[in-house]
Amino acid sequence: MRILAIDVGAGTQDIMVYDDKGGFDNAYKLVLPSPTRLFAAKVCNSKGDLVISGDIMGGGPFTRAVLEHVREHKVYMTETAARTIRDNLAIVKSYGIEIITDDEVERIRENAEPIFVSDINRQLLPFLSSFGIETAFDVIAIAVQDHGVAPKGVTDRENRFHLIEEKVEGGLDAFGYFDTVPENLSRMHSLLHSVKRWYDGHILLMDTGPAAVLGSLEDERIKDKASVVCINVGNAHTIAMSLVGNRIVGVFEHHTRMLDKQKLDYYIKKLSDGTITNKEVFDDGGHGALVVGRNKPDIISLTGPRRAKMKGLGIFSAPGGDMMMTGPVGLIKVVLNSL
Repeated sequence: MRILAIDVGAGTQDIMVYDDKGGFDNAYKLVLPSPTRLFAAKVCNSKGDLVISGDIMGGGPFTRAVLEHVREHKVYMTETAARTIRDNLAIVKSYGIEIITDDEVERIRENAEPIFVSDINRQLLPFLSSFGIETAFDVIAIAVQDHGVAPKGVTDRENRFHLIEEKVEGGLDAFGYFDTVPENLSRMHSLLHSVKRWYDGHILLMDTGPAAVLGSLEDERIKDKASVVCINVGNAHTIAMSLVGNRIVGVFEHHTRMLDKQKLDYYIKKLSDGTITNKEVFDDGGHGALVVGRNKPDIISLTGPRRAKMKGLGIFSAPGGDMMMTGPVGLIKVVLNSL
């Protein structure tokens, strides 16, 4: 089985080309700047009006760049692309961005620089092919973080953690979606239909946090342990999961910029002994917490691009010998466990 796994983060996009004949040790790997950073740079380098079309993708740097650009120039966005800024288009319009139809893009681009945004660059396949890599994949597996479309009266932070809570009972594999995605997961849903336009094989979509946790379990020092706590310290978010066997007994998610080593250590201990509460994490600016059981972990693992700031809280996991491949390894494990 041949799998293309892509973990789209806030800082980088981490790519693994996996063939079950060679396993993880012989997989091809790439670490590239994230799409949101690439498109943010395009916006920042533009000196005039913009017309932006494409898919819903990760915001972050791109959103900040657009909101800065619209202060001095006109910015037109199609409805789908505009949902990258906010799901509520009325709020997007309030920023001064003009929402247009797809049919209007061609006319407007005569006087405005066009930018087509997406979490996946289709040119990746011919790029791989130029190095002699076979690009007929059985599965394309992609991880992105999706806050979901929050119902009225529910904040994005609350909604994000509700989505995590719903999947806990099903274990880590339950966070993956094969060939279909609920519409309320707007970023994943848009990405799925975007990839379907040029690829007719199986597609797996998964959230970045659980993918990284699952990938951590492939580390040789961790995989045989009965109970673990795995933490992914990402550029934007930190998620920690307490696991006993294959069962998730606790989870919390917070914003990395709001955590230091001392605070994360405090939360890990409360996660393990089952005393962490959703309220304290949410009131602290995080997404939330859930515990269904206690854990005395045999090992604590740290992965993610910001793990160095938490050095000493646990081992640094590196599945397949590479920390940056934690997400892709997790994606591949879901595929191998499911098909």
